[in-house]
Amino acid sequence: MSLSINWATKVISIPQSYLAPKGGSVYELDVDVFRKDLKSIEDSEEGITFPDTHFHNTEVIIGGMTLARVVSIINGYTITFGDGQYIVNLVGANNNILDVTNLNQVSIRPTNSAGLIIAGSGVTQQDKADIAEEVWTHTDGLKLSDLHELELGRWKVDTATKQMTLYKADGQTPLITFDLKDADGFPAFKDIYERVPVKK
Repeated sequence: MSLSINWATKVISIPQSYLAPKGGSVYELDVDVFRKDLKSIEDSEEGITFPDTHFHNTEVIIGGMTLARVVSIINGYTITFGDGQYIVNLVGANNNILDVTNLNQVSIRPTNSAGLIIAGSGVTQQDKADIAEEVWTHTDGLKLSDLHELELGRWKVDTATKQMTLYKADGQTPLITFDLKDADGFPAFKDIYERVPVKK
């Protein structure tokens, strides 16, 4: 199977076979290749009449530093990975794929950063870590250091409130809570189509 878009539901389907195997249950999605393949589908006879699936900002060199490319899924499109118990590392661009992915058994690992690749600027590793931490804290409400906690911690769906909470590795401390909704936008704990962060 190959990459496909359901124009009626705005769901982009990524089968496991589209991903690059990296050993064991780990796979990789090259986001730059992914956005080029999406653009090819958009430019097809069928796809050309529909809204764009994504925004792309390429790498930019400023003062000897390369700002990383950005790919953002837009216009209400969501992504569904072929269901299964495996891990997908997102590489090749900063992106919002985790935010627009429909929930199933697949674990997604973003590699977003502050977007700087240092080339003789004098910025230290600690500076880069601090910048990345600050960006994550402002944009997502989570700290970059929370990623490790999310991978090890438990996830729990509350069928009464139709919410999913992600916990730290201790299994007790909540990190973030999402409202779960079906395809019609109603609260749901089955046939989940969308998750929306609960504002603190």
